Order: sequence, then C-alpha cells, then structure tokens
Amino acid sequence: MPQDAAASKKQTSLSEDNNPVFQDIARFRAILFDAMLKPHDMTMSQGWVLVHLVRENGLRQSELADRLEVATVTTSKLIDRLEARGYVERRSDPNDRRSNRVYATPQAKQLVKILTKTIFEVDEIANAGIPEKDLATTLRVLALMRTNLKAALNNR
Repeated sequence: MPQDAAASKKQTSLSEDNNPVFQDIARFRAILFDAMLKPHDMTMSQGWVLVHLVRENGLRQSELADRLEVATVTTSKLIDRLEARGYVERRSDPNDRRSNRVYATPQAKQLVKILTKTIFEVDEIANAGIPEKDLATTLRVLALMRTNLKAALNNR
C-alpha cells in the first residue's frame, strides 16, 4: 500500500483539527437532543427506552438492555426514573416470577410522538446542506461500519 494511502486510512476518523469525527457527531447529537427534550424532562437514553417499549410493550428488563445494548443495571436505573414519573410500569412476568416485564403507559406513548418529532428535527439540522445522494451513501457506509464493529465485539 502506498504511504499516502496508509496515512489517509489511519486518519479516516479524525477531522482536520484531529478531533474524532464519529465521537463528536454522537456527542453533539446527544447534547442537542437532550437540550430539545429538556422541556419534557426527558433524556435521549430515557427516550430510547420508551421508543422500544412503544414498539414492543411488555419486554423483560434484560431484553430491553439487550436492545439498547447497555448493561442490565443501566436499564434498571432508566426504568426506575421513568417509573417514578409515570411513563412505565413493571409487572411480574406470569411465566417467571423472578422476572419483571416493563410496559409503557399511555403518557409514554404521547411522549414518544414528541421524541419521534425531535429525532426528525435533529436529523434535519445534522443533514443540512448534504445532497441526498451523499447522505444515502454516508448512511449505507455507516451502517456497514456499525455491522463490522458489532461483529468484532461479538467475536471477542
């Protein structure tokens, strides 16, 4: 491989100012998303719990943790906060008394509509000025990167 190609490959995730592009994008999106949800007393992490429950209500806490790709303890803390505010409720699993299932309340379903609208607003801000074709290519490439990284983690 020519030296220039090797050098450019090493720097693919750094911007011109040597900041990690992927981390910056994720961090800036999260900060913006949380700021836009602040009037609703909601964070992005809590919102993703609700989105998953609205899609499929009655998940076990462990299933929810798997889907969010976080530790069960983290999920439990998110559910505690959401339950205290009336967005979710835990119910014993009728097939396994040691396990709880989590259900979104009607209040949560209304909030997910706001979350969905906010996701589209953040995307609109992030994607401003990017031609559709470039955006489609970018999303396809990022999806492949995510797949590659998940596979590498699963193979460890």
